[in-house]
Amino acid sequence: MIASPTVSVVITVYNAEQFIERTIRSVMNQTVRDIEIICVNDCSRDNSRNIILDLMKEDDRIVLVDNETNMKVSMTRNRGIERARAPFVALLDSDDEWKSTYLETMLMRQRETGAQVIYCSYDFMSSDGTVLPASFIVKESVTYKQLFRQNTIAPSASLVSRDLYLKYPFYADKVHEDYVCFLSILREIGVAYGVTEPLVIYRLTDGSKSRNKLKSILMTYRTYKTHGVSFFKRCFYTLCNALNGIKKYKKVSAINKKYLKEKRKMS
Repeated sequence: MIASPTVSVVITVYNAEQFIERTIRSVMNQTVRDIEIICVNDCSRDNSRNIILDLMKEDDRIVLVDNETNMKVSMTRNRGIERARAPFVALLDSDDEWKSTYLETMLMRQRETGAQVIYCSYDFMSSDGTVLPASFIVKESVTYKQLFRQNTIAPSASLVSRDLYLKYPFYADKVHEDYVCFLSILREIGVAYGVTEPLVIYRLTDGSKSRNKLKSILMTYRTYKTHGVSFFKRCFYTLCNALNGIKKYKKVSAINKKYLKEKRKMS
């Protein structure tokens, strides 16, 4: 166990036996070594817990926290953050992966800017782990007002001050809990800084919230309501978010779909 970790990595785990080993190993293989890896098991009914226990024998930086009852992702993230000992927290979903220089590059950007929130671009992979050619590229910074028009900060692709996460915890109430959290944080600090290099590999699965477009739009609308935005502005920002999402992802999606189609023909 690292005495004074630079970063606390929090991985929420629920029935993730298919992906969890690859996810954790992507953290174990980081070029930054002085980290702790907190895996919070949300009452998984599969073999996820045993996989984590086996990995703990290889790496004493891994800590396992078991929820007594199923708390869902928001409360599970909060529990991991409360357990964190480092000044910065990096969240990672149990089916996503980091490139080996992720933490090194994010920390370098943090030292350059002195920012309390750093985020980055990311690649995509299909549900079977095939890395796709098109990436989502973020801008070098985003302000509170700009974030209203499009949520460009992904939990698995961000490095955030632990104190801010404790001040603005995640909660689930038919909203995009990560979007509510990042809006709240940027309302206080004003700006977050980005790394344009894709450092995260985000897994696309059929059951993810982001794939259900209508549901996602409704959750976005409710998200603005939590920030006291007026009805007309809620409608405006929801439309902006939807259009920006289509604009950003349409090209990426088309390239990736074409790649998978050609790959299937060749196999």
